[in-house]
Amino acid sequence: MNADVVIKGGTLVTGEGLRRAAIAVKDGKIAAVDRDDAMPEAREVIDATGKHLIPGFLDSHCHLRDPGKVEREDWSTGTQAAAAGGVTTILEMPIAMPSVHSAETLRNRVAHCKPMSYVDFAFYGAANGDILDNIEAMAAAGAVGFKTFRTDPVPGRENEFIGICCPDAGQMVLTMEKTAKTGLLHVVHCEDQQILNVTMARAKAIPVQDGRAHAASRPEVSESPSVAQCIAIAQATGARFQVAHMSSRNAIDLVRRAKENGLAVTAETCPAYLMFAEEDLFKFGPYAKCNPPLRPQETQDALWEAVREGVIEVIGTDHSPFLVSEKEPFKNDISRAAPGFPGLEQFLPSMLTAVNQGRITLPQMVKVVCENTARLFGLAPRKGHLAVGADADVVLVDMNAKWVHDHTKLYTKARDTALVYDGRTFHGMPTLTMIRGKVVARDSKVVGAAGWGEWIRPQ
Repeated sequence: MNADVVIKGGTLVTGEGLRRAAIAVKDGKIAAVDRDDAMPEAREVIDATGKHLIPGFLDSHCHLRDPGKVEREDWSTGTQAAAAGGVTTILEMPIAMPSVHSAETLRNRVAHCKPMSYVDFAFYGAANGDILDNIEAMAAAGAVGFKTFRTDPVPGRENEFIGICCPDAGQMVLTMEKTAKTGLLHVVHCEDQQILNVTMARAKAIPVQDGRAHAASRPEVSESPSVAQCIAIAQATGARFQVAHMSSRNAIDLVRRAKENGLAVTAETCPAYLMFAEEDLFKFGPYAKCNPPLRPQETQDALWEAVREGVIEVIGTDHSPFLVSEKEPFKNDISRAAPGFPGLEQFLPSMLTAVNQGRITLPQMVKVVCENTARLFGLAPRKGHLAVGADADVVLVDMNAKWVHDHTKLYTKARDTALVYDGRTFHGMPTLTMIRGKVVARDSKVVGAAGWGEWIRPQ
C-alpha cells in the first residue's frame, strides 16, 4: 500500500496512554498505526518530532447561530476559528433563525452551512412540548442529539428559541418520552426557572449591577434542583440525559449517584468553568458573563476532580459570540448584557495548559474531549480516535510552546469580546490540524478551504 500522508516521529496519545507511533493516511482514513520504520511509502511525509499526535477535538457545545445574527458570527468565521484551534468537528446547538425544530429546518440548515464549513459538523435538534411530533423526524433526518433549556427564552430573542425552552416539568416528561424513543442523547441546560425568578429579583436590589449581581442572580442552588428533576424524569422515561455546562458542586454529587445507580446520565462542563472563577466575573463584568455564571474557586476545584474521576465525561466550549455593543454598555447594568463569550480558539490551548499544570493528563484530556464525546453522540469509531478505519482527524501539538493571548489575532468575529483571555499565558498549542487527511491549519493559521467540512450524522 502507498499512503497519501505519513506522520512520523511523534508521540501518539489515546485515552489509554502515550506511545511512540506513526500514522499512515489513505483516502481520508487512518490506514495504519505502527512504528516509524513500518510505515508505507507516501506522497507526503510530515515530521512530528517533538510533537504529540492527538485526535481532532470534538466540540460538544457550540453556538454559531447561522443563519441569524451573522454580525455576531457566521459559519465561515466560526469554523475557521475551530480549525485554527484544533477542533475538527463541532456539534452545533439548534439556536438560529429559524431554530432547528423540524426535519425541514435541519435539512435547510445543513444546505445553508455546508458550502461555508472549514470543519466537520453535526446539528442538535430542539426538543420541547410544542414540537413533540417533530422529534423522531429530526432524529431520522440526522440530528446528533437534542437540546432543551429548562428556562424561559431570553427576552427579545424568542424567535431564536422556537421549540427549545421547557421550564414546565410535565411538558419535560412528554419531551423526554419522545427523545427516549430516538436513542439519542438529550442535553439539557439545567436551571430552575422558579428559583431564578426569585434570585434574579433579589439581585436587582444590589446597588451596583455588576458581576457580583450576575453571580447572585443565578446561584448554584438554581442548577442542582433542575439536574435532580431531569435525572428523575430520565429514569422514568428511559431517556439518555446529559447535563450541559455543569457548574454546581451539588450537581456533581447528583450525577455521581445516578451513575452509581446505573442510569444513562452523563455530564458536560466547559473550559470557562475550569479556567475562570467568579473573581474574573467581578473583574471583567459583561465580558465574563455566561449562564450559569462563573463559580467560586472551590467549585472549580470540584469540577476538575469530577473530570479526573470520570463523573464529568465531556467538555465542550459553549462558544457564544456576541458584539461589543451587547457587552460594553452594560458594565453597571449586567442583567441586560448578552450571556456568553467565545471559546473555540482557546479550547485546545486551555486543555494543554491544564495538562502542563498537572490538573489533568494527556490521556484523560483525549478521553474527555475526543473519545467520550464521539461515543456518547454516536460518532465513534469514525470520530474521536486515532485508530485504523477512523477519519484521519489528527492534531499535532507542541506541549512546550508558551504564548500570551491576544484577541486581535482570532478568527472569530467575536474577537473583541474575548477580553477575559487577554494577558493570560497559555502553555501548549496546536501546530497542525488535519481533517480527513487534509491539512486545514498550520501554526494556528487556516490553510483549508470553505466547503471541505462534511455534515456528520450518528452511526
